[in-house]
Amino acid sequence: MNIFSTTLFLETAGALFHPSRARSIESFELEGRFLRLLVLDGHTVVRTMPFYDFPQPLEARPPGVVKPLSYFPRTVVETMPAAQRVPEPAGFQPSPYIDWRSVGDWSGYEQFLSTKVVTKANDSNRQRRKLERDLGAVSFVFDDQRPEVFDALVRWKSGQYVSTGVGDMFAKAENVELFRRLMAQKAVVLSSFSAGSTLLAAHFGSLTDQRLTWWVPAYDPAYSKYSPGRLMLEALMRESQRQGHLEFDFLIGDEAYKFNFATHNRLIGPVGTPPLGERVVATVKREVKGLLARSPKAYALARSLKRRLRP
Repeated sequence: MNIFSTTLFLETAGALFHPSRARSIESFELEGRFLRLLVLDGHTVVRTMPFYDFPQPLEARPPGVVKPLSYFPRTVVETMPAAQRVPEPAGFQPSPYIDWRSVGDWSGYEQFLSTKVVTKANDSNRQRRKLERDLGAVSFVFDDQRPEVFDALVRWKSGQYVSTGVGDMFAKAENVELFRRLMAQKAVVLSSFSAGSTLLAAHFGSLTDQRLTWWVPAYDPAYSKYSPGRLMLEALMRESQRQGHLEFDFLIGDEAYKFNFATHNRLIGPVGTPPLGERVVATVKREVKGLLARSPKAYALARSLKRRLRP
């Protein structure tokens, strides 16, 4: 299972985001999939929370009571080699990952990368040499407990959220506290990438059942010319393989760089039949989006207004 199905994540997130509600973790069956989900007040299944990508179905039926579930908006629908990916249907998203078992050792992974049309190994080597020339020896720490690294990551990511107009996820104290508590319980690893004495990039990644996620990365924009984010990612992937992890999971996202590295892909989307009210809302949204698409100025205005109204 991934972190979003674990008791630790569900209990920690539930306590932070729903502190006044009665909470339980229950098992459900949905079209042959078994999900562990947070339930409020004995009846309300939690579908969304900050930093809650998707619950991964369990590999087998869990012990104890398993309740039927008619619908969940985001879980694994299908898994395939990344090379077999086709455009996702409306309402679905990709979640690329590296299955280390499929490539063997690091040299086997490098051989896999050599088959890709786009690789940046040579550019990465040049960037590392530039960093060492300008700032000092490059270093990577997989498990970095320094408070200043934690604070820098939150600060950089907040700035990135604001600059891209998606809303600052770390503006709320409980969102920051989520990672602080998960780190304390060893469910999240804070990694850092530096040159000389200069911290350049950092990353929050979950580590569950020997599956490492590329979850919350950020870098100091003052050093963007050195591509510190990509260099940290490459160092983290190498360390993941060295430690014998089963997977390196990029989580949800169709960014090209993820598929440059991924061996496999999960299709994430809704399973079951949504309630009538949600189906009506979805239909209205599609119709409005279609109308706006025919008027670029109106569409741009609507997106701008949405950003301004986002809390």
